[in-house]
Amino acid sequence: MKKLMLSAMALFCGVMVFGQANTSDVDQTGNGNGSAVSQTGNANDSYVLQLGDNNDSDVTQLGVTNDQNTYQQGNDNLSSVDQNGDSNSSDTWQGNYYGEAGNGNESHVNQSGTLNDSDVYQSSSIGSDDNLSNVDQTGTSNYAFIQQWGDLNNSDVDQTGDDNSSIAYQVGDGNSSTVAQDGNSNSSFVWQAGGVPLNSSPLGYDNSSVVSQQGNMNISDVEQIGDDNTSNVEAFGDDNNSDVDQIGNGNIVDVDQGNSALGVPFVSTNGDSDITQTGDNNFGLTWQFGDSNISDTDQTGNGNDAILGQRGNNNISDVDQMGNNNYSYAIQGYVGNDNNSSVQQNGDGNSSFVYQTYDSNNNLSTVDQTGNDNDSYVGQEGDLNTSDVDQMGDDNDSDVYQTGLSHSSIVLQNGMMNGSLVNQTGDNHLSNVSQIGNNNGSIVNQSN
Repeated sequence: MKKLMLSAMALFCGVMVFGQANTSDVDQTGNGNGSAVSQTGNANDSYVLQLGDNNDSDVTQLGVTNDQNTYQQGNDNLSSVDQNGDSNSSDTWQGNYYGEAGNGNESHVNQSGTLNDSDVYQSSSIGSDDNLSNVDQTGTSNYAFIQQWGDLNNSDVDQTGDDNSSIAYQVGDGNSSTVAQDGNSNSSFVWQAGGVPLNSSPLGYDNSSVVSQQGNMNISDVEQIGDDNTSNVEAFGDDNNSDVDQIGNGNIVDVDQGNSALGVPFVSTNGDSDITQTGDNNFGLTWQFGDSNISDTDQTGNGNDAILGQRGNNNISDVDQMGNNNYSYAIQGYVGNDNNSSVQQNGDGNSSFVYQTYDSNNNLSTVDQTGNDNDSYVGQEGDLNTSDVDQMGDDNDSDVYQTGLSHSSIVLQNGMMNGSLVNQTGDNHLSNVSQIGNNNGSIVNQSN
């Protein structure tokens, strides 16, 4: 009995010693600083450094081998770190990393799971004040990196699943970034600034980016260079890729690769969307429902609008707008597959409408407009139809309607105020219209 009691006491002492193997180090210089550290488990490590006045740090570690470092230099900074699980890592720098004090910054990190990693930097060589950062990680091996270089920036990262990655840079004032990842192996990169690279970049102001990824292996890259740009990207499905580049001021982008908010959710798989805006006040909207749809939109100038919808599989759209106040609207499939649309507009005030809809497959539409105030409409309902519209000059108008199978239409207008109407119904019609000069008009009706 005595040996049994001694063995039990030895075991109890061993557990106590092992349970106390956590490490906490708190260094504070200044007035009114507060630090609270709670560690439950084994081999957790916490370091808190606060230089200045009225800074506050709250650390909670529950589990094994969690690690966190909090550095705050300045006044009125607030940091909280909550780690629940094993081998999670968190580093928070507020006004310290680049040697300049920062004031009124706030950072919250919540990690639940295993091997999650969070790095938050609210600091710059010119001082960073009043920034807000939130990181929530649930799962395994998620990574979040936030750099806020300036004042009044807001960043929110929410990761649920495994192996997700989010990187956000905010260089300037009043920028906002929100990233929500639900699934596995999703990747998001956000850059908000007045230019590149980081250390010598001009500041960007009041840019806004929202990225939502639900599914697996989705990739989003958003770069906003300038002021007052807005980007919203949603991926609902797997293996979607979205690239948004906004260079200028007041540009707006909305990309929906699948949509979970509709009454009947639409899923996108292997979708690829690229939108590049160079200039001011451009608008780009792309939605992709289905599999392996590809979209590329490039806008150079001011006040251009490009709207694209793809519902089906293997549809391809390419839109290039150079100039000001051009408008492009293209819809592929309702459901439809393997449609291809290309729109090129060079000048001001041009408009293009392309409809490849209502279970239409393998249609091809090409629109090239050079000049000002040209209008083109192409409607393809059926399969294997081909339309080519070329307009050079000003105030030209072309309308092409193809209903049925295997129609071919070519329209060339070079001059001013020319008008062309082509209507093909049935199968296998061929039309070729060429008008060179001014004020010409042509009407073609084909049916069988």
